[in-house]
Amino acid sequence: MTFDDAILPKELQMMKAFLPFLPAGMQKMLAIYIKWTELQKTIEYFSRNPPVQQSPDMGNLMKCMKGLLSPEEQSQIEQFTDMFENMDMYREMFEGFSSAFTSEQKE
Repeated sequence: MTFDDAILPKELQMMKAFLPFLPAGMQKMLAIYIKWTELQKTIEYFSRNPPVQQSPDMGNLMKCMKGLLSPEEQSQIEQFTDMFENMDMYREMFEGFSSAFTSEQKE
């Protein structure tokens, strides 16, 4: 779920989608109304819900951004995600090896 999904009612999201189809003279006023309402909804949301930080894990960040990207960018994100997962796996593996060698040297 995106932040917009959490704070914006469906009607406001529909207004945003409908905006380009309105007469040019009305678009500016409606756009300002939409942004003003978004600000009000954001303030209301945070007054009721304290902020919660997601895990700073790179995989979580990539998953959140994936739906906003083009197919080419999604492919690149998947490659980065795989690379970070492999780096974590290699780091854990080498930490295990180094601790095994360190404990043998102490004996």
